[in-house]
Amino acid sequence: MRIAIVNDMVMAVEAVRRVIAGGGQDQLAWVALNGSEAVERCSADTPDLILMDLIMPRMDGVEATRRIMANSPCAIVVVTANVGENSSKVFEAMGAGALDAVNTPVLEGAAGTDGSNALLAKIETIRRLIGAGQVRKNYRADKTPVPVLARRQKQLVVMGASAGGPAALAAVLGHYHPRSGVGESSG
Repeated sequence: MRIAIVNDMVMAVEAVRRVIAGGGQDQLAWVALNGSEAVERCSADTPDLILMDLIMPRMDGVEATRRIMANSPCAIVVVTANVGENSSKVFEAMGAGALDAVNTPVLEGAAGTDGSNALLAKIETIRRLIGAGQVRKNYRADKTPVPVLARRQKQLVVMGASAGGPAALAAVLGHYHPRSGVGESSG
């Protein structure tokens, strides 16, 4: 998987780079020192995953995530000094499209990093979610309609619900006709 790092702190970049190199499966695509640079680099060379810091000069990680997801979407994991202390920014970034968050690993001597296992676990989860190793599908920025033949193929629809949602799902699915795949009118 091709992974990009976005962080203005040289020590943090090195710690994350070591984690990526130590995993043995991934390759560093590029490094950006702020959100603005990340948006530019991503539009020219979209990686499979971006490890995004939150607090940076010129453009923070929240705005960079928002712009990347609008122009050249890819998986983004927030990697910040302290997820708990930055929780409001973490939630903003996730609202903009980031998938998860983890504390930045710290260097611990010549070869290792502390906190690397948590970051490696997040990278592995993203690998499974996006199907890394498969041919990457190009994003359809032109918004051209899908051909009619493609629309006739069976589709999978997924719905989720939280508090109060099960009753709403029951109401929606109560009007669904499984043979035709079309909702029925309740009159």
